[in-house]
Amino acid sequence: MGLGLTAKKKLTVLITGSDAPGFSSIVRSLLLSKKYNFRLVATDWKQNLKGKFFADKSYLLPDNQSPEFFNELFNVCKKEKVDVILPIRTDDQLPICKNLEELESIGTIPAIATPNPKIMKIANDKLKMLDYLKEVANLQTMKYKVAESKDQFENGVSELGYPKIPVAIKPCKASGSRGFRILNSKIDRRKIFFEEKPTSVYSTKDEILSILGETFPPMLLMEYLIEPEYTIDVLCYKGKTFAICPRRRTKMTGGITTAGLIEKLPDETNKYIEKLIEAFGFSYTIGLQIRKSQDKKDLYHILEINPRLQGTTVISVAAGVNVPELVIDMALREFDFNFKPKIKYGLKMERTHQEFFEYQNKIFQLKDISKIEDENENQ
Repeated sequence: MGLGLTAKKKLTVLITGSDAPGFSSIVRSLLLSKKYNFRLVATDWKQNLKGKFFADKSYLLPDNQSPEFFNELFNVCKKEKVDVILPIRTDDQLPICKNLEELESIGTIPAIATPNPKIMKIANDKLKMLDYLKEVANLQTMKYKVAESKDQFENGVSELGYPKIPVAIKPCKASGSRGFRILNSKIDRRKIFFEEKPTSVYSTKDEILSILGETFPPMLLMEYLIEPEYTIDVLCYKGKTFAICPRRRTKMTGGITTAGLIEKLPDETNKYIEKLIEAFGFSYTIGLQIRKSQDKKDLYHILEINPRLQGTTVISVAAGVNVPELVIDMALREFDFNFKPKIKYGLKMERTHQEFFEYQNKIFQLKDISKIEDENENQ
């Protein structure tokens, strides 16, 4: 080894959710590390090529709702001698949270937002999350109602101002943009039919009730918050915030940010976020989504809490805060608690598709197609 060079620390990191949209960017963020030499293990319950391409080892696990999910994950951690787990699927977190001692007994550290299953359930249930913010954390929230029947739904949206003003709805337990709709009686249905893709989130009360029927799982009815929408990476440990990295979502596809801009938030909003993190006692990293109130346009409200690495964390990495690597530091107790982020405000990101191919058990990208053809000719 040459003079002045320090050997990188070798680590085996398991990332759950290799089929998730942000998986490859989280891997690429980790590989920027000058401190660690990562050996990566990927898991998912869905077959995919990304895990096989980007990770050193890839495993197919049972569905995360299966009682066998954790057992299989534990076996992989033991076999591969995993040092740290980074769960990037929301539903992977609770089974891990409930079995921390088992993982720690084999030397595996799960970098999860809370060791408390009750807090994890609250964070992942939108109604419970809003109730907790209002009643326990004593923080302001958007106006909201809950409905489990047709009558409750009709009364709830009416109290929130529909049809005069739009109302947002979402199942209380749903990840990402699943089940999210905006009820707007004034939308031009013909224009949407001819000019928008069939993924439009706009609907009406009657259309939604025709789908839901008389009774249904708890639905959250919410004050419609106006744009812009921000997604925020928060770096934190035991309720203390160390970095807040916000991006304005300038373009979204299927609920996923495909273009964004790093922008400063008002001091009041940053203080609100710090109080939220403290109230939940969160560690490692938390994703937040916020929008402005229609009544007070200088006031932001929480839309979502995602207690995990987010699909677009990569923009925070480019802006100067390598969240995945810093999470590893925290897990290994090597984090510098004097850390002060230097964020590149004004940085823009645009996302493009990246294809992967599999042929004769080899996974490759388009740029490598000639190598595959040459190998086939030489066989």
